Amino acid sequence: MNLNELERKYVIDLLENGNDIPEDFKNKIFPIQKQEYELSYAGKMRREDILANEDGSFPVPLEVEKIFGNENGKYGEWKNLLVFGDNLQFLKTIYKNDDTLIKDKVKGKIKLVYIDPPFATTEDFKSSEGAKAYSDKKKGSEFIEYIRKRLIMIKEVMADDGSLFVHLDWKKAHYIKVILDEVFGEKNLVNEIVWHYPDNFQGNVNGFANNHDVIFWYSKTTNYTSNKVMIPLPKATKRDKRVWSAEEKKLVSARDENGKLIYETFSEKKADDVWDIGQSSTTKKRSSEFIDYPTQKPEELIRRILLAASDEGDLIMDCFAGSGTVAAVAERLNRRWITCDIGKLSFYTIQRRMLQIGQAKDLCSKRNKKYNKKSEPFVTCSLGMYELSTTLDLKWENYKKFVSELFDVELKEQNVGGIAFDGLKDGYPTIIFPYEKYKDSNIDENYLNVISSAIGSRYSGSRIFIISPQRRVDFLTDYEEIDGTRFYFLKIPYQYIEELHQKPFAKVRQPRSKDNINEVDESIGFSFNHPPVIDTVIKKNSKTVSITINDFDCKEPMSGRTKDEKNLEKFDTLSAIFIDNNYDGNAFSITDVFFHEDLDVEKGKVKISFDKADVGKKIMLVYIDIFGNEFKEVFEV
Repeated sequence: MNLNELERKYVIDLLENGNDIPEDFKNKIFPIQKQEYELSYAGKMRREDILANEDGSFPVPLEVEKIFGNENGKYGEWKNLLVFGDNLQFLKTIYKNDDTLIKDKVKGKIKLVYIDPPFATTEDFKSSEGAKAYSDKKKGSEFIEYIRKRLIMIKEVMADDGSLFVHLDWKKAHYIKVILDEVFGEKNLVNEIVWHYPDNFQGNVNGFANNHDVIFWYSKTTNYTSNKVMIPLPKATKRDKRVWSAEEKKLVSARDENGKLIYETFSEKKADDVWDIGQSSTTKKRSSEFIDYPTQKPEELIRRILLAASDEGDLIMDCFAGSGTVAAVAERLNRRWITCDIGKLSFYTIQRRMLQIGQAKDLCSKRNKKYNKKSEPFVTCSLGMYELSTTLDLKWENYKKFVSELFDVELKEQNVGGIAFDGLKDGYPTIIFPYEKYKDSNIDENYLNVISSAIGSRYSGSRIFIISPQRRVDFLTDYEEIDGTRFYFLKIPYQYIEELHQKPFAKVRQPRSKDNINEVDESIGFSFNHPPVIDTVIKKNSKTVSITINDFDCKEPMSGRTKDEKNLEKFDTLSAIFIDNNYDGNAFSITDVFFHEDLDVEKGKVKISFDKADVGKKIMLVYIDIFGNEFKEVFEV
């Protein structure tokens, strides 16, 4: 505690009189544990505050969208996870360890984490308001804290014998290295791996060409998995055989009975910390790995990492999933996997890769053959952005559990004056309105008066929370006050109530260009899908299939938009259209992507055409607006 005598007496006086301690005293009473050296910058939060959700980000429940492969696979009841949502919220959900889908299955069991975060170039950092950061200094400190929060949470959810690999380029690697030393400890740095890509040819540059990235390998403790990884030599090499000499107590060259050196031929060597792996496998259309996704990483790069620091059956996580290479490689190396990303393109790209994994290369075979297996069962789910209809269609007990997690309610039934309360939120009594049981009743003035009369003055000067579908609440206000008790309405879909939260809720914005899919953005709070209204017509003849979009009407509430976004209309709110041109009626497998910038709006309409020979019996379209809301429709061809 860093208090002088005068400050100490002041704090004691406040406590004795039941008064709050000023915010300024937080770091004096609970000082940050100083490292030998550390990076100091504006906005740096204490680890304890991040874990306590003081940064405004908090755990939210997972909503299952679809299960691929209902039967138990090689890992028993375990199913791999593909998550759409903010990775900090997801990490906090894992840390809380209360969500039914992952409870006691993930926290403390993740053996390897690989992250390839955006590199925070001048062009790609967005502030929480959706605008470009106003200066390099602001951008730099925001980015570093953005990464640090996630590193802190990653360490908390990893297995004690787990490893973390952080992939960076030259722009921010030196800053993040200092942060990694703070979070994981300098002694737990295993390697700095240099990935050199010799096939990246650059034109005129004012200096040396930038042909490498760095990957920092940290362990959580000194007990971690470290396997030998062998890589092929360009050509076989003959070397003298080395053996241990008990007499000389060292390795010596082996000799035959005539004293001649014994030679061995080697076709591979043990990998060191400089890896020459070309990028062409991810940039050339003729490559079997190519999926046309920016920042896609070569499978060989990820293969070496997973072989080095994990074993078969281990759980692998990538929470900046991008193109999904970590999940695709983990699947074929017999590892379990979890992947998370805030981008819709990432989500649907990974779903397609897993559905088509049998066509990928078999990574356990030295021969160049296909994997030819279906993926192990996996679940797609959303976190922080939910389907209203799915929520309201849940069975009552499941609905009750879901909304209690959504609003952080501790389920603890109690009866006060004949009124049944379902639990506590922030220590205050909470009712989860049984809207199915009382189909003909709403939360109106009479309903509140009945509760107020029954509980008397027990909660005078306090508050009561009521969770209910929005359409069953007759009040337009956030709360009503009766006899000194405030009744707060937590409506579904929920609109942010300022005095209940530390930060305004914010959706992740979806890009209107493929060049912007790696912008740094994050979600605060949670929201519900507001599907845009689309007017679409399909026409077909013997040669072509054309889709004309006559209208695109974004339904995101104005309260969730920035000042500039409130002026956007029609196709200006469109992020992208994803298409499966051979939809099988079961699983959407993305074949075509049209971002806003790829589309020509003529006379207020957009037209997309295909050769009829390239499409199947059905086409499925997924329309995404810039707020992440989506609408799906299927056409018979």
